[in-house]
Amino acid sequence: MDATGFVRLAARRVLLVLIVALAIGLPSAASSQAALSLEEALREARAANARLPLSSLDVSLAHERVSQAQAERWLRVALEGDFVYAPGSGYDPVLTNRGDARGQIVARQPLYAGGALKAGIARADAEAAAAGARYRVAVRDLDLEVRSRYTQLLAARAEEAARREGIERLTTYRTSLKSRQASGQGVAADVLKTEVRLALEEAAVADAEQRADEARLALNQSLGREPDAALDVAALPPPEAPAPGESAPWERAPEIEAAEAEKRSAEARLTIARAERLPHVSLNADTGFWVSDTQHLNADFWDRFWGAKGYSLSLTVAWPLWDRGGLRAKIAEADLGVRSAQTKLEVERRDARLAWAQARSAQEHLFRQIEILSRAAPESRDSYLQIESRYRGGAASALEVLDAYAAAVDAQVRLNEVTARYRIAQAVSRRWSEP
Repeated sequence: MDATGFVRLAARRVLLVLIVALAIGLPSAASSQAALSLEEALREARAANARLPLSSLDVSLAHERVSQAQAERWLRVALEGDFVYAPGSGYDPVLTNRGDARGQIVARQPLYAGGALKAGIARADAEAAAAGARYRVAVRDLDLEVRSRYTQLLAARAEEAARREGIERLTTYRTSLKSRQASGQGVAADVLKTEVRLALEEAAVADAEQRADEARLALNQSLGREPDAALDVAALPPPEAPAPGESAPWERAPEIEAAEAEKRSAEARLTIARAERLPHVSLNADTGFWVSDTQHLNADFWDRFWGAKGYSLSLTVAWPLWDRGGLRAKIAEADLGVRSAQTKLEVERRDARLAWAQARSAQEHLFRQIEILSRAAPESRDSYLQIESRYRGGAASALEVLDAYAAAVDAQVRLNEVTARYRIAQAVSRRWSEP
């Protein structure tokens, strides 16, 4: 064998080894991929959901407004200047002084504003608190969405599995009926009834598949994934009885916190509006250059400019006396805003209390149903097997078999449904009780 043939043979062997390694490794890698747990789904949704950054930006904007409001109380320093040229053929020289040029460092310090500056900071702080509460509302809504879709996906897939298992049992029963029909027994009506029941079960499976796909698409969207991506979720532990909680946990709902912050903001706006009727006092200071006669821009002008340095101090007072009712209307508007915020706070409190109470009541009733159905589901399965055995012995009718089958499947499906509703009620209760 020449060198070229040897290289080709070696390359083929290496390629064969790679193919075998991939064939062995890929299934094991796929099987080792763990299903997504609920806690992982919640973390992934908070990190990748498209809606949360909007609320987060609102919080950042609100904190920047707090910094702006705090800066309004303190000294401001600016570099100011202007150059005015007024030709002698224009305005009266007495009025224009033939133009002037100015370059100054100006400092302004507000001394008294009727409480408006302090109220402005309080208003900005309240708006920042409201923005933070609204962000927590968005997080709680997202958590509720993820928990609900996760539960719906599990419930739909569990129902699909339960109905498929029932279809397998019913198919076995139909096979035995057809064997009896082939032997000449008059069971044609029983076969027909079984075929109808099988068709209904297949339609129910298709419906469960659709609901599972809808939940998967929505859950993927909440997780920031491609909606049509495959998604395997881990099973949840069996539900536990609702533990006794606090008497009024709904008071920690972020909606109430946001409404309280909006009420404080409205009260601060009222203070600001009232402060406009009071005198405002500020201290101004400047230092720099200020020279007149800009009509002659020669060497003498620049000598005079650099020589005309100095400073000045001024105390400014502004006190509105009459504005045809504008300030009074502004105060009335702010006062109505406070009343509106108080009413909204009471509405949010009542809504939060109702939502939490409904979820808590639903948990108690649904858990009792879970306990009942947890006993009924295995009993109905045993009943079906017993009646089917009696039918084969001639001691039961086909209608009894189909009724027992329907009861067995419906009990399992109902247990899955009630369990899902219980978990969603838990999520709703958590939504309206966590801060």
